[in-house]
Amino acid sequence: MERFAGLLQQLPRQQGEMLRALHLAQEELGWISRDAIRLIARHLRVSEAQVYGPATFYAEFRHSPPPKTLVTWCSGPSCRVVGGDRVRRIFEAEFGCRLGENTADDELGLWLGQCNGTCEQAPMVWVNGRVVGPLTMVESVKLARRLKAGDDVIEWPQRPIKIAPATFVDAEATYGSAHGPGNAHGHEGVEESGR
Repeated sequence: MERFAGLLQQLPRQQGEMLRALHLAQEELGWISRDAIRLIARHLRVSEAQVYGPATFYAEFRHSPPPKTLVTWCSGPSCRVVGGDRVRRIFEAEFGCRLGENTADDELGLWLGQCNGTCEQAPMVWVNGRVVGPLTMVESVKLARRLKAGDDVIEWPQRPIKIAPATFVDAEATYGSAHGPGNAHGHEGVEESGR
């Protein structure tokens, strides 16, 4: 908590810094404790209720200490389109807890995460911050069971990502030369300045 308090002092004392302060608390402490809310409120010169509101509004903020192994489920649209909701249900069933909860022994937790742009790995989860994906349903069951058994997934096999080959477009051949009859935009008689 001492380190967090020191880092908090580096933030401007403006209410607009509240989300940044909450993210800082979660990064440093692993969760948003009552003490963290109190410190943030004091630093930003607002009431604890004003900090508690956004801290509980956003589902990605945790209000209990993180488990030993934290699985963060990606709720982004790319993951959902290719089976992310089924991945979540598999982890809930295998862990015996719902999204946003830890197991009774606090060894495992399944928490909500927001898309971080690794859509080529969809559907995916983070295991203690490490991207694991793309996951099939069978792989999701295997991963959940390995984690329940206490296995480390550092060596979890990544499937090759299939990316469609890009179509090459020769802009000059298609649209003409910027110095010739048409410019790069294909408009004859229009100068680069747009006139």
